[in-house]
Amino acid sequence: MNNYKITVSYDGKAPHWSMQLDNALDAVNSYRSFIDWGFADEYSTVNLLEPSGKMHTKIFYRENRKVVTK
Repeated sequence: MNNYKITVSYDGKAPHWSMQLDNALDAVNSYRSFIDWGFADEYSTVNLLEPSGKMHTKIFYRENRKVVTK
């Protein structure tokens, strides 16, 4: 079974939330549903880890509503 994992952390702290999904479509849709910084003081980081080890990252900054993706 392939597991995709999404984690969310605020302000550089350890992830406070995570979810594992079994298929790519659900994982991508869940990852894409994060659209802002949530409860972060300065920034939030959302990661999607694929079974292959590839990681996708979005960083949402409160200041100027800046979004960085990697």
